[in-house]
Amino acid sequence: MEKLIGIIQRVTYHNKENGWTVLKVSPLDKPHELKAVTVHQANVFAGATFEFEGEWVQHPKYGEQFKSHNSFERKPASASALEKYIGSGLIYGVGPKIAKRIVKYFGKETLDVFEHNIERLKEVTGIAQAKLDQIQSSWTEHREIRNVMLFLQEYGVSTLFAVKIFKTYGNEAINIVKDNPYQLSKDIYGIGFFSADKIALSMGVEKDSPKRMQAAVSHVLAAAREQGHCYLELPHIQSDVEALLKEGFPDLLVDVVHQMEEGNDLKIRLKQENDIQVKCYYSKSLYYDELYTAETIKTFLSKQISVDSQRVKDWLSRFNEQQEFPLSDEQFNAVLKICQQAFSILTGGPGCGKTTTTKALVKLLLAMKKRVTLATPTGRAAQRMSEVIGREAKTIHRLLVWQPHTGQFKKNKEEPLETDFVIIDECSMLDISISASLLRAIPETAQVLFIGDPNQLPSVGAGNVLKDLIESGQVPYFHLEKIFRQANQSQIIKFAHQIIRRQIPPIESPIHVPDIWNQKVDCLFLDSEEANKEQLLFIKKIRKSMRYVIESEGIAFVREQRADDVDDHYKSITQTNDIYINNTSESEIEELRKKGVRSYIFNVPTNYLHADIQSLLKSESDAEALKNIIKGIHPWSSLNYGFTASEMVVRLYVKTIKERLGCDTEVQILTPMTVGSMGTRNLNQLVQDAANPIDAGKASLQMGERTFRTGDRVIQRRNNYDLEVFNGDIGQITSIDSQNITMEISYASGDNTREIHYEKQDILDIDLAYAITIHKSQGSEFDAVIIPVVLQHFNMLYQNLIYTALTRAKKMAIFVGTRKALGIAVKNIDNRSRKTMLNSLLRESEVRRLKSEDGK
Repeated sequence: MEKLIGIIQRVTYHNKENGWTVLKVSPLDKPHELKAVTVHQANVFAGATFEFEGEWVQHPKYGEQFKSHNSFERKPASASALEKYIGSGLIYGVGPKIAKRIVKYFGKETLDVFEHNIERLKEVTGIAQAKLDQIQSSWTEHREIRNVMLFLQEYGVSTLFAVKIFKTYGNEAINIVKDNPYQLSKDIYGIGFFSADKIALSMGVEKDSPKRMQAAVSHVLAAAREQGHCYLELPHIQSDVEALLKEGFPDLLVDVVHQMEEGNDLKIRLKQENDIQVKCYYSKSLYYDELYTAETIKTFLSKQISVDSQRVKDWLSRFNEQQEFPLSDEQFNAVLKICQQAFSILTGGPGCGKTTTTKALVKLLLAMKKRVTLATPTGRAAQRMSEVIGREAKTIHRLLVWQPHTGQFKKNKEEPLETDFVIIDECSMLDISISASLLRAIPETAQVLFIGDPNQLPSVGAGNVLKDLIESGQVPYFHLEKIFRQANQSQIIKFAHQIIRRQIPPIESPIHVPDIWNQKVDCLFLDSEEANKEQLLFIKKIRKSMRYVIESEGIAFVREQRADDVDDHYKSITQTNDIYINNTSESEIEELRKKGVRSYIFNVPTNYLHADIQSLLKSESDAEALKNIIKGIHPWSSLNYGFTASEMVVRLYVKTIKERLGCDTEVQILTPMTVGSMGTRNLNQLVQDAANPIDAGKASLQMGERTFRTGDRVIQRRNNYDLEVFNGDIGQITSIDSQNITMEISYASGDNTREIHYEKQDILDIDLAYAITIHKSQGSEFDAVIIPVVLQHFNMLYQNLIYTALTRAKKMAIFVGTRKALGIAVKNIDNRSRKTMLNSLLRESEVRRLKSEDGK
């Protein structure tokens, strides 16, 4: 990194929350110049002398800047700098006039007086004891900040995280980090185990330190939580810790796990496996959340609800007489029985009438003078529920009133919701923690209904609540199966049910039937191909290496790798040859090389012996190149029209769908994975460049590998309780301030639009959202969805994934890829079980009462 040492002349901008600062600095070697410097710094003042480490960058709007990654405060380099430094506001009670008197009186000794003999300041005219007390307190605070920053930077902590650490721990930062560097991974978002481990090892923590082992165990359990597990068994913990640390400490690890169990850092639940009791290790929060959920549901199930069944039947019969589409027998029965249950579940696939059933239930409950509360896990689902039921639905976080300053929900057992009947939709998304928080806030006198589709993806967080409740057999469960005639007209619904039955749906292609766009068809399949890594490498070698040699008047020798070849035979390609020259020998090639002829030997793998090398060499587009090397291209493939699968996705997003459905159509790409050419990263880049390209008058912001522009569609990747935006919320960037690294993002919910201001640390939690993973789409619906389904996603081709993606579409769903990949997904059931115990806890004859150590 480059260095810049200079005196701060002016603080142009300073964000107290995250330390982001823009400075004007005069370099010591060029004191008459002013350079712009950007840095993260907790406290910075004019007159201070700093050494900055970083690099020079060219900002599109503000010109040349020095982007500092590390900064170190030095003693002020001159008397004038010292005077400016002391009088800049650094020390409360010392302005420019007093600063001038202090420096004039003490001269070069000024800083030594502040550091070692601050009482002497009373010798300066105008400084009495009261003023001295102010100065001393302020100087001590500044010194603590400086010491913390220098200490953290000594161990490789960037200034950005150093500021976060100081804001979190204050003057205790050094003691806390020295005592246990791994505490950083728990308390500071963005510092994970690996970063904390690097700091710890640099501080001299031994590789077999118990603190390191404990941190590794905690990290492994946290990572398992992200995979949906509530607990892990000891062998699983051992293998994961060994993989994490790249070495094993089996005996020590067993001792550490036992110590964590003894110290109440881990909780244990036993399960029976082949007549053996196995220990299941939980983090405390998940242990109690799972236990509380089971106990509370058991309590609800033990209650008797007094309802006059005949009156309800009569009401439902009158209700049916007034409806254009009356309730079916199974819907009628579901409403009748649900209103008599303290806790129940309603499920069904698309088109089976869950919404109609819920509307009838809500009207019945209101007629019974009950207070009804509607909620869902996500904002989009809440908006949709409000629209279809005709009453306000809230997100669970809004319903329970999250309080950022306490890190807890306001609504709980002590201050429950004021309601008689709580209906929660999209319950396949509920993890065990949010379920426990929800149940804590529901009064014991209320009734509860969970609604969901068990065929959809499970929650992103730990647990498999809806599935466990159903499989326990303890909760009254009403499943709607009949697909209504009006719903059956939708191919989206028809094909979704076929997928669940493991039938490959016969989806038509608009290339095969061009007039299909004008028919009432809402699900299409665009057959297309996308190059895999091996194919890309083969094409790249031909296009770059071979083309370069030939264009420079050299010769490319093609050696075909056949298994039965005894001798190597070569064919040559030059600028003048349109055909191969056969049987060139190695000795002839060597002779040409001696004459100075540029040459290149290119091996053709067996898989591509059918490829026309000359045509491939001349191909100008990715589609044309790919078409040359794929065997048996589908007759309806977009390659025949010059488009690869990724190019087809972009065209559909930017042009085709909006031409067919209207410019205001919300189009969403839903893909199984993040990586690969058909993953979110690449597709977001391609669509952004096509739909929202670089423009001279358009503000943009570079954050690592991501570029954001005004107008971009973005998604929140993590719950931000301070801003009240949550994981999966989708919005649009309305403005960007690239100097201060802030932006405004608009989030629409029905007729309401919220403008949220994002600081730099908040921006780290957003990503482009032209393409999102199918997991992120849970609980949402979009006018049109584009679903890439290709073999490069082989590890994620599961039935419930494709089913979830398809059922996100309201008006149009278009698959892009290969029918082979779709067939694999439809037949492939995801049998990866989640490690949860809610099912067995519900089936126990008596759930243990919460112990006093719960504290919740």
